[in-house]
Amino acid sequence: MRLAPALVAVSVFTSMGCRWRRRRAPPRPPPVSARIEVLDRARLADHAYGRVGDLRLVAGEVALTVAARPDAPGHRPMMGAIVDVDRAADDQPDPLLWWRPVWIDAASRAHPMVAALVDLAPCPNRSVGVVRTATVDGVSLRSQLCALGPGRFRVRTTARDLPAGATLADDINPGSASVRVEGRDEGWEGTTPTPWIELTEHGTTLRFETADPAVARRNLVHIAAETFPSAVTWMASGASSDRTLTVRAADPAPPPPAAGATLRLGFDDPSGADVPVHVMFARAGGPDPQPALDARAHGFASGRSVYLLDGHGDVSLPPGEYRVTASRGTAWTLHRSTVTLGAGAPTELRATLRPVLPPGWIAADLHLHASPSPDSRVTLAQRVGSLVCNGIDFAVATDHNRITDLSPAVRAAGLDHALVTAIGDEVTSAGSTLWGHFNAFPLPPVGEAVAPEDAVPPYYGVDPAALFAGARAAGASILQVNHPRMPPSIGYFDLTRFDAATGRASEAFSEGFDAVEAFNGIWLETPAKVREGLVDLVGLARRGMRVTATGNSDSHRLVYEEAGYPRTWVRVAQGARATLGERVFAGIRRGETSVSSGPFVTLENLTDGRDGVLVVRITVTAPAWVPVEHVELWRDDVVAQRWAVTAPATDGVRFETRAVLRLERDAVVTAWADAETPLPDVLPYPGARAIGFTSPRYIDRDGDGRVTVAPRP
Repeated sequence: MRLAPALVAVSVFTSMGCRWRRRRAPPRPPPVSARIEVLDRARLADHAYGRVGDLRLVAGEVALTVAARPDAPGHRPMMGAIVDVDRAADDQPDPLLWWRPVWIDAASRAHPMVAALVDLAPCPNRSVGVVRTATVDGVSLRSQLCALGPGRFRVRTTARDLPAGATLADDINPGSASVRVEGRDEGWEGTTPTPWIELTEHGTTLRFETADPAVARRNLVHIAAETFPSAVTWMASGASSDRTLTVRAADPAPPPPAAGATLRLGFDDPSGADVPVHVMFARAGGPDPQPALDARAHGFASGRSVYLLDGHGDVSLPPGEYRVTASRGTAWTLHRSTVTLGAGAPTELRATLRPVLPPGWIAADLHLHASPSPDSRVTLAQRVGSLVCNGIDFAVATDHNRITDLSPAVRAAGLDHALVTAIGDEVTSAGSTLWGHFNAFPLPPVGEAVAPEDAVPPYYGVDPAALFAGARAAGASILQVNHPRMPPSIGYFDLTRFDAATGRASEAFSEGFDAVEAFNGIWLETPAKVREGLVDLVGLARRGMRVTATGNSDSHRLVYEEAGYPRTWVRVAQGARATLGERVFAGIRRGETSVSSGPFVTLENLTDGRDGVLVVRITVTAPAWVPVEHVELWRDDVVAQRWAVTAPATDGVRFETRAVLRLERDAVVTAWADAETPLPDVLPYPGARAIGFTSPRYIDRDGDGRVTVAPRP
């Protein structure tokens, strides 16, 4: 059938129009809504690296911060790395320290990208993005960050001139965040294929995904009974990688099981005043209980512990029989009892704790971590509470390469009367050569105009002498060598090949420190490592050095690595509370310290020893619950005299004697007390030992003004 001319024209036009539409490219989607901001103030939240001048790529309510400025000398080079993730406009903690491209050579060595250029660049989806370029050890890297939508991002990285056997990878440092990969639980380590990685902490989850084959590698750090986090290397299969990142609110934690029974706790001192306590719960033949503290109480719960800042609170537990241990550190008596809880009215438990040790000494913990450290989840409020409940009078905040001030948390908790704090920094060496960890204190407070990374003393790529000089320049009057013989690669004495038998060390060894952490809390179950610390103090005397012994918890957690175990007792002169810090530092510089995870040991010189006869008095004081079984008097690094303590345990002086040492030459003298019986349930470690020892006494036998100890035969 033939169509009318008009209809033919319309039909042809329509047909041609259809053919024309089919030949056109499909409509382009609208550009993704995103924007670039330049930081006008430093990011101050825990783990934050963002500094003024860095770039923020904002998509919806989520922003990624890219380090866009060169780093100061002596600081980790992070230019080009993604260093902060925010789900809101305010400055909040997040699960990421950094995310940056690296290439991995055939020997599995990582070559991190430090960008030579960070600039804006359009993305394929017409959104704005950030491009980072660098040549790293002969390999040219280009990495572009783009927004895909609200809370979603893409990073595409390419490499040129990649050597044979090498591959691209991502260096993802989650700090203390939980890390999940496909088919593995949260505690995974080693190497595993996975198309995704999830980091969760602070109410935020970051999910990294790829459609390409990828392998994740993580090597956790194991020291004694403890495990510490590490970065994740996510390896691609060649010279390009394509990753997406989705940022969302973390899934809510499951509600705790119904308790059904209430224990009403109340603790005071002999005057009737409320006393802060640390309460531990145990249940025979069953899993560790998980007590829940009433929200109205002044305190918090963690694991099988409850910390009561005013000694009072209602605790919820399932009905049953529990062993309850309430303590306030090694200077106080404790309370132990067994309670049977049932449904219905609360069961009451009230007790009085008494101080035991003599006045004139301050309990100090000079090595502590909280959430500003990348390997700790403890909040500042929790850290302050744990210190007070464990009877610490003076504390120094020493987060890894971070300046932390605990005093606002002390004031917020109303604990100014119980705890004085100082600002410090654990200068944690980094770079191609590691030298260990060192506490620097006191340091001045840092204003909000200064980024946390810029405020710390130099730590990256500097030798020990430069590291010590930088800490002194920052204001530190005391430098403490932390855990000097601790694997892996964090013990200064091991890394500088210091030989205590001769006093010799490598050329890199610097003597610019004042104190040595002879007892670190990680060695509570390993007395031989603590004795090693005393031997090292004698080895330093073989170099002509006089240093002070300290002992500190190095606490990164709450229930494990308990604050105040061990502690450094510092003899202080009388004075106003406002000057306590100055008096503590003066006592440390004088060497008037005693280290303890239980017994408190003092050593008094009754003669000066210059006639060849040194007379000393040794006194050991402890509450009855602290086991004391042996006392030793050391001359140099040899036990010269040893006594067994057989008297029944009582609160107060447990041992006292007058001892005589014959000296032919200069000597270092130390008193020590310990027990093979472990501490009771004030700590979760089944084998935690009660150990106490004094700082060395340097005896100038020949009167020449120096103490020179002969090498060990």
